[in-house]
Formats: sequence, C-alpha cells, structure tokens
Amino acid sequence: MYIRKKTFILIITYLAAAVVALGAYTAVHFGMEGSYRRTAEYGYAHAFEEVVGSVSALSDSLHRASYASGAELSGQLCADIYGSCLAAEMTMAVLPFSTQELEQTAAFIGIAGDYARGSLRTSAQSGFDDAARRNFASLYKTAAALTQELSELRDEINDGDVLIDEPENVFADSGDRLSASMLGIEDGIGTTELDGYDGKYAKTAQSTGKKPVAQSEAKAIAAEFFGLDKDKLEAEYSAENGTVCFAFNGGSVCVDAEGNVLSLSSERSVAGDMESSELESIARDFLTARGFGEMYLASSERYGSVQTMKFECVENGVRCIDDSVRISVAGDYGDIYAFDATAHIKNHGSYPKAAAAVSELAARTAIPETLSVSDAQLCYAPTEGRSAVLCYGFDCAGSGGERVFVLVDAQTGRQFDIEIL
Repeated sequence: MYIRKKTFILIITYLAAAVVALGAYTAVHFGMEGSYRRTAEYGYAHAFEEVVGSVSALSDSLHRASYASGAELSGQLCADIYGSCLAAEMTMAVLPFSTQELEQTAAFIGIAGDYARGSLRTSAQSGFDDAARRNFASLYKTAAALTQELSELRDEINDGDVLIDEPENVFADSGDRLSASMLGIEDGIGTTELDGYDGKYAKTAQSTGKKPVAQSEAKAIAAEFFGLDKDKLEAEYSAENGTVCFAFNGGSVCVDAEGNVLSLSSERSVAGDMESSELESIARDFLTARGFGEMYLASSERYGSVQTMKFECVENGVRCIDDSVRISVAGDYGDIYAFDATAHIKNHGSYPKAAAAVSELAARTAIPETLSVSDAQLCYAPTEGRSAVLCYGFDCAGSGGERVFVLVDAQTGRQFDIEIL
C-alpha cells in the first residue's frame, strides 16, 4: 500500500504529539500522586502531633486539679480537662490504623473526660473535695506516663525510626510501624479505676457467680408477674447478656439473666373510658403486689384510652428520680398495657439518710417570681458520672402555663437543674 509523503509526515507528527501528551499526562499525575501521598503523610503526622499535644495539655490540667480546691479554678480545670480529651479523641480518629492499637488509650481519655464533665457542676459550686483530688492525681499519673511515651514516639517518627502506617510503607525494609509501637504503649496503661465514679465508662457490676436463669424459669417468672398463661408464651429473642423475650398473642415480655422482669409491651387496640384516677390506682396496686415499696407518682398522662404513668421509688422519705418504673394501663379492661422497669433495675440501691443543709423555705428563694410552685419534695437527682445529689424538687407552673420542674441543691441552695415537662 502506497502512502504519500505528506500523509506519512502527518501520521508521524500525530504519533509524536500523542507520545508527548501521554508523557506529560503521566508526569503530571505522578506528581499529583506524590503530592497526595505527601499530603496524607503530613496529615497523619500532624494528627499524631496533635494527639501528643492534647495528652500533654490533659496531663498538665490533671496535675493542677490534684491540688485545686477553689470553686472557680476547679470548674475551669474541669472544662480544660474535658476539652483536652475531646481534642485527643478527634485527632486519634484520623490515625491510619484500627482501634485495637488505641483501645486502652481511648478508654483512659474517655474516663478522664467523662469524670471531669460529671464533676463540673458540683466543683463549680464548692470546689474539689479530697476524693476528687485523689482521683485526679491517679489520672495524672497515667497521663504523665502516657505523655512521655507518646513524646518519645513522636521523636522517633521525626527521626525516621518509626514509620506511619501507610500503604507506601508496607514493604519498607527498615523502621517500626506506629501501630506496633502504640500496642507496646497500650500494654503499660492498664485499667483506670476511680473511687465513686459511676459514669458511662464505669465497669458494670461484677457477676454474682450465679448462672443465668433457665429459659423455662424465665417464662414462669414472666407468666406469674403479669398473670399470663405460660404455655402460650413462645421464646422470641435471646440476648448475649442473658435477657430472654417471649411473645404472646398481642405483645411480648422480657426477663433479664437474674430473673428480673424488664418490660412488657402490647399491640392490641384499646377503646375504653375508665377514669384516669381508677387506672392510677390499678397501677399502684399492681406495683405494691409485686414487692415495690413506697412509690411516688411523678407523672400521669392520658393517651387515648391508655393511661401512662411514671412511678419513682421513695427511700427514707426522699424521691429517687432515676429509680423509676413506667407503666401503662388500658382503659377498657384495666389490664397492664405496657411496663418498663429497666431504670429501676439499673439504678435501685440504698441511699444515705437525707440531711439537707438548707431549709425548703430557703431553697424557694432560688425559684424566680415567674414560676408558681405547686409542690415541693426532697429528691435524689441523677448526675453524670457522680453519685446522686440531694435536692429540693419544685413542681411549678410557668408564665405560659407550661409545667416546669426545678431542682435546687439541698446543700448550697442553688439551682441544680431545670426540666420542662
């Protein structure tokens, strides 16, 4: 086949241009890839630098907190500790390896932050007590050791002795990996235990050593508790913690591993006009017959033909707000429509004898004139990460007719919390 000279020159020119363009494209993208890799590498290194800085700041604040007593400084230190923990948690999430390498570190930072957050309210009023200072000293000891090890690891990264866990470093011949080095640090942290800490990171209660109740026994307990036919209860779900749920015609019931009845739910339609006061009496009698002690009716609402109530346990004449049972009664036949004792089972315990430092009359001065008080009682108010606080609970009506529940600390006479009901 004959190709004219002009056509041949054009073909060669186009091919040469294509080769040049392909080379330029490859060079540009290779450069971009290198830029992206360097950016990612810098980002990981910067994130680790931020982790070191946050833990160092946490260590410093914990050290100061171990000697603090004044209310203003104590509150400020709680805020500083909590902020440092949040910063450390956010930057640790950027590091390029799994949570296994950070398990103990993350647990320690979580506990320190939660303890500081839970201490903020009381410390800002009265300052740290001896127990709090001991706990902060214990946390500082761990934070100081962690800061030193992380700082040394950062220096090794900067010197090239430790490599960031990136795909480019997988086949590198020299240098340890950051993840492996972190595992070595993890082994030395251990568990963190604080006196009086019962926040969200606290260990669950130790097992009593008893075996979980058998499914047949749990079924019998549920049937007797609610007056159901146990032969009509069918196993529906079994959780890893030993909780078993049974289905019956129109609902289900759950029992925990220790044989405590957790809940009941119903699905049937209800159409009845029994009086709310009668349904409240049925609910109270039901709880009394099943071993619940003195109970305070904290709320009662009518939803169609169903009356839904919240009862709080009373210990030594004091309401226990978190130690509660929710129960609903159907307005047609007066049977139990729903039941939830989860909060009661989780929070029930013995409370110290009430000893208020201020009188109810003095506590009322913390209620603004825009609220009209209808009832007042001593109660144990729940807190985050701390034991319950003895308060006066004032049921009030707001200027707009809304129901407002104000808690006033029985030791300081200051407002502790406000809930719009």
